[in-house]
Amino acid sequence: MRRARLPLLALAVWLTAAPAWSQDQPDAAAADRRLRELEDQIKRSQTEHAEIKRKARAISDELGHIRADMVAAARAAQDSEELLSELEHQLEDLKTLEGDRAAALQRRSSQMTGVLTALERLAWRPTEALMAQPQTPAETVRSAILLRAAVPQIERSVHDLKDEIDVMSRLRADITNQRQRIGNTALRLDGEHKRLKELWDRKSTLQYAAIAETEASEQRVRQLAGEAQDLRELMQRLEEERQRRILEAAEKAAAEKAARDADLAARKAAHEAEIAAQKAARDAEIAAKKADKERKEREMAEARAAREAELRAQAQAREAEIAAQKAARVLENATREAAEAKPMVSEKPIASVQGKMVFPAKGSVVERFGQPNEVGVINKGISIATRKGAQIIATYDGQVAFAGPFRGYGLLLIIDHGEGYHTLLAGMARIDANVGQKLTAGEPVGIMGEDEAKPALYIELRRQGQPVNPLPWLTAQKSKGHG
Repeated sequence: MRRARLPLLALAVWLTAAPAWSQDQPDAAAADRRLRELEDQIKRSQTEHAEIKRKARAISDELGHIRADMVAAARAAQDSEELLSELEHQLEDLKTLEGDRAAALQRRSSQMTGVLTALERLAWRPTEALMAQPQTPAETVRSAILLRAAVPQIERSVHDLKDEIDVMSRLRADITNQRQRIGNTALRLDGEHKRLKELWDRKSTLQYAAIAETEASEQRVRQLAGEAQDLRELMQRLEEERQRRILEAAEKAAAEKAARDADLAARKAAHEAEIAAQKAARDAEIAAKKADKERKEREMAEARAAREAELRAQAQAREAEIAAQKAARVLENATREAAEAKPMVSEKPIASVQGKMVFPAKGSVVERFGQPNEVGVINKGISIATRKGAQIIATYDGQVAFAGPFRGYGLLLIIDHGEGYHTLLAGMARIDANVGQKLTAGEPVGIMGEDEAKPALYIELRRQGQPVNPLPWLTAQKSKGHG
């Protein structure tokens, strides 16, 4: 009777322990699902990051196309400015020629009027009256011979006078056509300026996201400009600022590598946690199936250990998820800032393009390097006389180091070409470039004033902070007096 009671007692004990084992099973399954969700979130984050990079490349390509369109539009605007100036010169020459022809025609007309008046008076006198004149027959014959000789000359003068009138008519027609061509060219120039304005607005819209980052850089540069005592100190501080940006880019690259290492560590920890959770669940299941009355306390202890291991796995999974998200954000920010902080370097070294850099504006050179200006100061650059509202372009690839007012220069634009070379442009009424912006050769950067009587663009080229003659670096242009 006692032996029959012992199996029943063991069965009751086992049934009492069964709910604890069944409760641990869902916890292990929940941990497994949580780990799988974490992996899915990490994959989605990587996909979103790749999509962001793809959109960034698309925007960069679009900006490249817009930059090429702006270069072509600026070149067309400058060609129209040059053609307009040439047409205006030709119109002045035609007006001068018209004045000379009109004066000559007036003199010939006055002469012909006197001669014809005399002939008209003679025509009204009869032949008999001539014979009754108080003169000898020889004088009468001489008068007839002279009159006969004068008539062909008068006829030739009339023919020449008619030719002069025809020339005047053609000159006036040429002047009318010239004015029409000037009007058409001016309309085309206005359309090209409007197209440039539209391209600039489009480019500004695409670059709007980068304005926040550039404002800090502009603030630092303006502060440097306010503290600089002369242009040499400004150039030195701008070079220090460029070196600082390069150092920051290197530090951000190191941070990016650290973020990748952290992401790998997080993945490894999540994988190890998953393996540990699965092992703990299997151990708990095997221990529960082999449970009996004598090993009840040991089985409960193992179940508690499995539960603690699962909790630790869940905590590690959550920490891995947070670390992965943080690493992805750090990686994205570091990549974007490193790309923006990296100074622009042209594919061709600037030393190899001497004599091939484009003129920033159409016009003639009025002040040369090394010559004293009107106040007696030796020029450190050159000055180009331009049209009112003329388009200004970048002479070569580079990055905007300074854009704004600077004492003694007015609005000043400094472009860093690398290798210690900088171009300085002053005299513009408007600058269409921002600090940190990358430029290509021929890209529009500003507009000359409309209110100035004789607008002139001042150009300096500096190597390691020292001014050099920019004319040998610039390619020859068709405008007269380019030097």
